[in-house]
Amino acid sequence: MKKQFLFASIILSSTLFFACGNNNNSSESNDAEETDEKSVIENLSDAGDAVKGLSGLEKAMKDVETQTNALKAKSPVTNDELKNVLPESLDGLKRKSIRVGDSASLGISTANASYENEDGSKTLDISIMDGAGEAASAITGLAFYGFNTDSEEISDDRTEKTTEFKGQRAKLTESKYNEELTSTIEWIQKKRYLMKIEGKTYTIDQLGNLMDKLNLDKLPE
Repeated sequence: MKKQFLFASIILSSTLFFACGNNNNSSESNDAEETDEKSVIENLSDAGDAVKGLSGLEKAMKDVETQTNALKAKSPVTNDELKNVLPESLDGLKRKSIRVGDSASLGISTANASYENEDGSKTLDISIMDGAGEAASAITGLAFYGFNTDSEEISDDRTEKTTEFKGQRAKLTESKYNEELTSTIEWIQKKRYLMKIEGKTYTIDQLGNLMDKLNLDKLPE
């Protein structure tokens, strides 16, 4: 935190230094004086905006630190608790596979499930990572930062955006390959679980509707 305040002081000091330097040279003419006065005001305004940005960053860092520490003190959920979240069928697609405990040796609880229709033309993949515990809380802490930053990237065959979605922060991705659409939603459930749902031939809105059909209420806080 001290570094942030130091950086803010440097911004203010540098701005005032250059502003005063410009003002000392302004005695040559009234026009120059008016210009320099405007420059001082603009520089001070820019410095104020920078300090506000730092204040917002400081608050975000404190929030993330609080959430991460809370997760670190919790015990990861069991494999059975994760399996209860993933239904045997979803949107008419049958669950073809389910895996839990892949990262148990690291003290991290995870689950993955795959769904598809009879001819495999539509598929869904869902993954969950519990952010509780020493290792997982560090990963989730980084994710908090990522999801709280608005960003957008657009190319010919891919759109990626981090924004507000269904009342929470989420990363939304849509991509096309040979005209086949694949969409992905990533978010943090209950400020604890890293969630990802990916669907072939699904739009973002269609995947959003499926989020509500998962048994996420069964996950402990």
